[in-house]
Amino acid sequence: MAARMALLSTGLPFTKLLPGISQGNPTLGQQVRIPLDRTGIVTGVTLMFQVPMNITVAATQSPFGPYPIVSNIQYVDFSGVTHVNCTGWQLHFLNSIKAGRSIGNSQKMAGYLTGSETGVDTNLLALPTAVANPTSAYFTLYIPLAYNARGDLRGAILAQTDRGEHYVNVTFANALVGNDPFAAPFTAGTAVLASNIVVTAFMHYLMPQGGVGPGNIPMIDLSTIYELQGNLFDNTNIVAGQPKYANWPNNRAILSASHFYDQAATGGTLNGTDITKITMLVNGNTNLRELTPALLRLQMRDMMGFDWPSGVYYLPSRTQPVTTQLFGNVQTKFDIATAGAGSYFQSLYESTYLSGTPLPGVIQQ
Repeated sequence: MAARMALLSTGLPFTKLLPGISQGNPTLGQQVRIPLDRTGIVTGVTLMFQVPMNITVAATQSPFGPYPIVSNIQYVDFSGVTHVNCTGWQLHFLNSIKAGRSIGNSQKMAGYLTGSETGVDTNLLALPTAVANPTSAYFTLYIPLAYNARGDLRGAILAQTDRGEHYVNVTFANALVGNDPFAAPFTAGTAVLASNIVVTAFMHYLMPQGGVGPGNIPMIDLSTIYELQGNLFDNTNIVAGQPKYANWPNNRAILSASHFYDQAATGGTLNGTDITKITMLVNGNTNLRELTPALLRLQMRDMMGFDWPSGVYYLPSRTQPVTTQLFGNVQTKFDIATAGAGSYFQSLYESTYLSGTPLPGVIQQ
């Protein structure tokens, strides 16, 4: 704690514009790699996107805004460990939940866009829908490597080395228009990419005044992985009138679990009528929380001051993380009311664990 406070109070905060993409072509359906610098103690990365497009038939926005344009985003450290692995929407959602506000929105704070109601500047967050050739969507994603760059450095990366590499992988959606609002920024209309996607990357890091000796940096923080394990797709055993289980990862301290129910691959159902009850279940027989969708969504509304799009459910455990080493099995149980063809769940787990801990991974059933 003393080393952490000393670093936070005396370390110089830097933000560096990165050279850009080293591998891949920034277009739909492709993955690109963005290398990070080897310097300082890295707390996070900001990626700003401009997506040039031609809209020939007026488009309908996904309730999840432009963020489905990024279908997967990863951070991989010097040892090859993946700290962040989630969709663009999941990352935006979690950052907003942690901040208690809708990140990037200026006027309309509802988790989605309507027209230009996002402030004065038009190149920070925009998803145009009118016919125009060309026009551009804009959005930003922040990749947190430290849990809180201003107060809690668990997960920060010691990058002061002369060898090795750490990097961010970004995978783009296959198309701009699709029925599934989780998979595309538009659910109707005609829109295609006009040219390559522009990605501007910034790395945020601290530089200790006294160097990186053991007495100047919080080694426990730097030996802790702050993990965002998402993009967990599961379409098995989703049947009306039957329970569906999502298994939490083992050997972690779970800070939150987020679940997204995509009814018939067309988005969530208004008022959560496709689910009757959501239960946080331990060891198969202990119900820690029994919630209806309405109660859980009310708690989310009180937390944020607005409603998230339908189908989004968030179970926090920040004040007392769920330490899954202590339990044989932790699950979220959904009592399914309706399940159309193509229904699936996505899950995102936010956790910490000590580097080098044997991890069995996440197995969904």
